[in-house]
Amino acid sequence: MATDIQVLVVGAGPVGLFMAAELGRHGVSCRIVDKNDGPTHDTRAAAIQARTLEILESLGLADEFVQAGNVCHAKAAYTSDYKLIKYLTFDELDSAFPFVLQLPQSQTERMLAGYLARLGTEVERCVELVAFEQDEDGVCATLRSSDGGQETANFSYLVACDGAHSTVRHALGVSFSGDDYPTDLISADVQVDWKLPRDEQLSFFAAEGMLTIFPLPRGRAAIVADIGPAQGDHAPPGAPALEDLQAMFDARTPGGVLSDPIWSVRYRVHGRQAERYQVGRVFLLGDAAHVCSNIGGQGMNTGMQDAYNLGWKLGLVLNAKSPASLLDSYNPERHQAGREMLCLSDHLHRIALREELHLSLSEGVRQKLAMVLANQEVMQQRMRRAVAELNIGYRHSPIVAEQHRFLPGLHGAHASVHGWHDFGGGPRAGDRAVDARLMLCPGREPVRFFERLRGIKHHLVLFAGALATGETHQRLQALVDAATQVHPDRIESHLIVAHELPEDLLVKGDILLDPRGELHHRYGARNACLYVVRPDGYIGFRSQPPDAEALSSYFTRIFL
Repeated sequence: MATDIQVLVVGAGPVGLFMAAELGRHGVSCRIVDKNDGPTHDTRAAAIQARTLEILESLGLADEFVQAGNVCHAKAAYTSDYKLIKYLTFDELDSAFPFVLQLPQSQTERMLAGYLARLGTEVERCVELVAFEQDEDGVCATLRSSDGGQETANFSYLVACDGAHSTVRHALGVSFSGDDYPTDLISADVQVDWKLPRDEQLSFFAAEGMLTIFPLPRGRAAIVADIGPAQGDHAPPGAPALEDLQAMFDARTPGGVLSDPIWSVRYRVHGRQAERYQVGRVFLLGDAAHVCSNIGGQGMNTGMQDAYNLGWKLGLVLNAKSPASLLDSYNPERHQAGREMLCLSDHLHRIALREELHLSLSEGVRQKLAMVLANQEVMQQRMRRAVAELNIGYRHSPIVAEQHRFLPGLHGAHASVHGWHDFGGGPRAGDRAVDARLMLCPGREPVRFFERLRGIKHHLVLFAGALATGETHQRLQALVDAATQVHPDRIESHLIVAHELPEDLLVKGDILLDPRGELHHRYGARNACLYVVRPDGYIGFRSQPPDAEALSSYFTRIFL
């Protein structure tokens, strides 16, 4: 099947826009179509988590987003008499972005569309996908414009980002199982005049129900509140008026003045997931693949990470650098991530609506019990990482591997035992890579490790170890030379050293000094070892000791 454009992206919400941007960054041609006549003007998905900011940083967009949004450093919850139940701070997140960024979805779409335009791709508005067929060679799509005109176009792949009522998912016959929550909600974007903090997400649990405030830029806020048991099969029609919002705000919070509502909606919340995310040459992303409660701020973030996972794989396959079988890893990696997100979102939703702790206890006792449980340090650590989406991993993936052998070294068996143990505690194959402060060598210019992992290539990271010798460095250099000779345009190498290298030692490539041993410690690199970091920032392979044969075997599975 002859194709002029390689990928058709259906849907131009945040996920579709990010998908098209990733394809452009990886050198893949695409068309992105949307049946609506323009971008959303709604606030809707207004929380951007730390992991999403990390992937936006890889596009060079994180600073622009942070400047446009409102930074929230914590989440606080209060009882009906305004006593603090829970205080969850994000300041200790293991990320360069230890916060939640509050930004209306309309602005997220505007900035992503601007980035996409700079890559030379514009959204085709008022264009609807009405039918498609696929075979082993490609996808034939029928597109209809608002004037009734139709065209048929061929693509190598189709990526569906067309929302919860996905036309593509229905056409594929993929089931979308899950549950409807028994409570209707309202959301609104209003101006708020009050004296409470604007750098915290605030939840109030009153007798009348829950109300959560997500502070937005310029004194505005997104408000989410429950309005009682669901009535019938559909959420009640009509948007709440300002006076209704004000009355609810007065009843459930310490008070404040609301004005200038620019968006409000009543709706029913669902938790659903597609049976599978890939059927042949067609992929499901974002709400087309999973929908969840908006209370936890997970849905859009998970969808954008779907796109980040698929983008580099399509880039390698369509640029004839990897076999098409690489794409088969998308479903097992992202379907499990989606399932875990739905469990988290369901938990957060039920806590917010007090559907957890179904005990025969008074409201006051339940609130005190919730206070004790929520403020346990272990629970705090797990919750902040889960909400920030930093704990997502792919250890079960068919395209990750590791080798961890115990070999007594030059410095004695005792040292090797410690080195073997430390490596076992480092990030595993499939885990998110971790960051640290380093120095460029030579020059000693400060740099973050993640800054060196930008770009669209795989990163071969070699740790010399705490007791490295010149011979160690030369062995590592030989390993780099062998790998880059076979895959010269697909790999960047980085040598991490604990001490300055002798001037007469010839080592090529990116050399990074770890004078405090922080990165060595975080990666369990007491002894020499290697890691391969994928373009999406996850560890694809690791080995201790560095093993050229095992590394070659791994790259043979990934690359052509």
